[in-house]
Amino acid sequence: MDYLMDWDRIKKEVDIEQYFLFKMGNVYSFDKYKRAYVLNEKNGDIIRFFFHEKSGIKMYYSIAFQDSGDIIQFIKKRILHNINAEASDINAELKTYLGMDHYVAPNSKEIARYQRRNEGSNEDHYQVYGDIIQKIDQHHQYLTEFRKLSPETIKSEFFDGVLFTYNFQSTESLAFYLKDIDGKIVGINRVQTTENELFNKKWFDKKSRNGIGFTFSNTLHNTETLSIFESLFDAMSFQELNQCKSVQYCVTNGELSFRKAQLIIEYFKKNKFTNIILGNDKDLAGSYFNLNIIGGYIDAVTHIRKSKNNICIEMSGDFEGEIKVLSQFFKETEAKFELEDHVEYPQSYFTETLSQNKTQYFFMISNTLDSIQFFVGLLIQVWSLEDVITIHQPINKDFNEDLIQIKNTAHG
Repeated sequence: MDYLMDWDRIKKEVDIEQYFLFKMGNVYSFDKYKRAYVLNEKNGDIIRFFFHEKSGIKMYYSIAFQDSGDIIQFIKKRILHNINAEASDINAELKTYLGMDHYVAPNSKEIARYQRRNEGSNEDHYQVYGDIIQKIDQHHQYLTEFRKLSPETIKSEFFDGVLFTYNFQSTESLAFYLKDIDGKIVGINRVQTTENELFNKKWFDKKSRNGIGFTFSNTLHNTETLSIFESLFDAMSFQELNQCKSVQYCVTNGELSFRKAQLIIEYFKKNKFTNIILGNDKDLAGSYFNLNIIGGYIDAVTHIRKSKNNICIEMSGDFEGEIKVLSQFFKETEAKFELEDHVEYPQSYFTETLSQNKTQYFFMISNTLDSIQFFVGLLIQVWSLEDVITIHQPINKDFNEDLIQIKNTAHG
């Protein structure tokens, strides 16, 4: 086997619900009254997701089949249809979903280490399975009435041509590309705009690699600012509300691990941008995304990971500098802590000397909105990033909701 997976970490850090939507989102619809996903056929299955009381691991439960389990069990039962599936088959499925050109090593501090792929491997290439239609007339009502975007924004120099119609297996949807930081297409994100039970449902085309993929606005001449958002519609709404100049939008499509944040920073540096705007959602996930991006920008930050109750920020470098200033806000501990979902740690830090020339620092904060925002503010001030990174927070949950509220209010 040419790669290994730390299944315990996968169970904790990979969202089984997002994986389910990626694999089966086109055949299930969410029923807000049942608070569950219902198979789109008569007497179809009903699947709910919940957190295990003791382990804190997110699980699925099938009402029709009366079975439940974590993401590994879900892959065995629902994807591979083999409860005795080989570990290599499960790992291959996880590797494809995560968009990994690396492996996850058991007992390692990092969730990923790089490993060279075989040249010409089919896993390296996303294939467009359907037809790309460069017309979006049929989605006009969705964009202008549901999303409240103006035709001027949709056709602006930033977004003209970014949206298209995708036809696959007689199903047409609004769509846009996922591209890696070198501009290679690695997937397609789709949105159902027809007014039926699947209206506004979003899903990735099969074999899309959102782990390394982003949606970019058009590249303009002499662009100075990279603006990062979770959703394309939030980015378009922000542009309509603020009429920015000299900017390129980068959309993470709802996923931003520390590794993906590092890719954004690599793109930022390669294209010689000078400023970053963060416009993530006004919630816990949005603040965690901000933390990952700012951490990715700071050379001293080597990794960021989280559990149910805590977030650990790992740093390496000379203590006599920014790290020392940061440590003054934390209580030093003598025992190294391990992230576990059933444990809640206080705000603290631990120092580990790996060799004569290398020391690591582990800063622990609570996985709460206030704690993350406080730590993000510290990073910006201690590393003097005020002139480089600007955080814009929406009034409502996100900037598309801001735009909708403003236009609804304006029209009574």
